[in-house]
Amino acid sequence: MILKYRILHLLILAMGLTLYSCFDFVENGIEIDYEDSNASLSVVPLGASKGAINETVSFSIEVNSDYNIKSCIIATTNPGKNGTGFNVSDFNFDDPFSDHNFGTIKPGIKSFKVRYDYIIPEAINKSRITVTIIDESGRVRKDQTLNVVPAISRTEGIELYAKNTTFHDALSSSEGVVYENIKSNYSNFTQENVAIQKKIDIVFYYNPVNKKTSIVSTSSGRLDYELSLENKMVFKKIQIPSSLNFENLNASNLAEIAEAEELGSTGRLELDGIIVGDIIGFIADVNALNSLKAGILRVDGLHPATVARYEGLSYVMKCSIIVQK
Repeated sequence: MILKYRILHLLILAMGLTLYSCFDFVENGIEIDYEDSNASLSVVPLGASKGAINETVSFSIEVNSDYNIKSCIIATTNPGKNGTGFNVSDFNFDDPFSDHNFGTIKPGIKSFKVRYDYIIPEAINKSRITVTIIDESGRVRKDQTLNVVPAISRTEGIELYAKNTTFHDALSSSEGVVYENIKSNYSNFTQENVAIQKKIDIVFYYNPVNKKTSIVSTSSGRLDYELSLENKMVFKKIQIPSSLNFENLNASNLAEIAEAEELGSTGRLELDGIIVGDIIGFIADVNALNSLKAGILRVDGLHPATVARYEGLSYVMKCSIIVQK
């Protein structure tokens, strides 16, 4: 009989602990149904709200409530890479957490501003980030959508030579590779040449009549040789925002510039009168090998020069490019 009473006592104690735990969970924000809280919640990107794989997109989360805040919970449709989470090493932001993994807030806190870093994983094109704040009065929630843009590659020190409108070099922007004297070397119809023709998308030439240098697409109609004209490219002289510079452009910067400049609809198949310092945006046609990939070319040098592959005096354009992969 004594054993039965002891067992009954243990069962009652266990049930009591379970109920206490449930109430404790509710107190700390783990509950399904909540009243709406009047707390103000702001979720703002720190910089661009887009990025490429492995890049970090950061958000400022600011909360003000008339009640003690219990939890700041982050949910994402696609989990970020290792390192994603609250960044408490940035001293411009607060650290109100008693548990950084679960977003549990220390007792007695009614307002804070924290930084959340999301590191973009592979194989996604967007992720929705939902911030939920739970205080003593209820819950408030806000969403932010993070878009994934193509990563970029950079090539510096490119040199394109041109004798005239017939004999000149061309560039494969996706490779950052110069193909020399394309009329003599790559115009013939061979399997190898066709493969190269599909990659060439920026042609540089010099017009000795008007003494102007030009950048054109292989489908511009200005070239007097036959090529596989699948790599239609359009170009536009642009200005980089004053807050940015060419050397430090990242994937999200390039995507935003291409979108703002509407390269696909306002670009042209040719640009004449190229000069040093020009910043040229470009984007490939949907049927190109690097379909709909955008890029930026900077003209670093332009002057007469000699080169073994062209007889007499030629022109050389030295440039750098950033292009989407």
